[in-house]
Amino acid sequence: MIEVITLGTGSAVPGLLRNHSSVAIVRDGELYLFDCGEGTQIQFQKIRLRTSNLKNIFISHMHGDHIFGLLGFLTTLSLNGREAPLTIYGPSGIGEYVKSNLKFSYGNLIYPVNFIEISAGDSYELNEEISVDVFSLSHRVPTFGFRIREADKPGKFNVDAAKRLGVEPGPLYGKLQKGLSVVVNGRTIFPDQVLGEKRKGKSIVYAVDTEPCEDVIEYSKGVDMLIYDGTYKDEDIELARRGKHSTHGEGIEIAVKNNVKKLVLTHFSQRYMEMFHNKKVENTEVIFAYDLMRITV
Repeated sequence: MIEVITLGTGSAVPGLLRNHSSVAIVRDGELYLFDCGEGTQIQFQKIRLRTSNLKNIFISHMHGDHIFGLLGFLTTLSLNGREAPLTIYGPSGIGEYVKSNLKFSYGNLIYPVNFIEISAGDSYELNEEISVDVFSLSHRVPTFGFRIREADKPGKFNVDAAKRLGVEPGPLYGKLQKGLSVVVNGRTIFPDQVLGEKRKGKSIVYAVDTEPCEDVIEYSKGVDMLIYDGTYKDEDIELARRGKHSTHGEGIEIAVKNNVKKLVLTHFSQRYMEMFHNKKVENTEVIFAYDLMRITV
């Protein structure tokens, strides 16, 4: 199971209802953080996320509402005795930004931090089961979106087929489910003899701080969840174009066109004090995120 937690759902100006941008994705106990706006570490404490499970942080761009929480967060991890390495993926200058701020604030991190400067078209294998693709967004500064892809899973195990082939319940079942062949009574049994068709892995696109663009349309085709810029209402489209953001309707249009199962709109302007209502548009579930919302993919 994959769980998405919207730690902060506001845009540039913080407010009482919404924190600055940050999204956590949790899968099988491992935690991936996307953007780290001011106050992100407080949101971690509110929802009791275990920072020891955090291995990777992805920064979409260098605007303050997406990075001003990073230094405090990294420093707190050090003060809490973290020893495990941490990898930070971000635009050009991300490493210099962190190191310079640590220098002038006399900060010291006691754990290794690896900085990777990203470019559109990059793809990173985080482990055997999770990879992240990087693509360009259309904003006022170099900004990137991320597609998180889960590897395909083995098909459903056919117990009856296994019994007919002489495979007894036990460790051999586990090997076959992992895609390994086994030998029974001198005969090799292959996984495809007892497994159904592979189950497609889950996929999520994170694309915040952008106006509609070709790459976000291309990378979000058929994904299970699109986390997208919902800064403005449709009637404020002129403001959206001025700041290179999107409206709710534009996000919905992209999601419906691409047959996205769940659209999570976030990064709302603080000019809107009301909470928006979720709805279904054709085959897409439209979710208006709020801080500390938990959504299953």
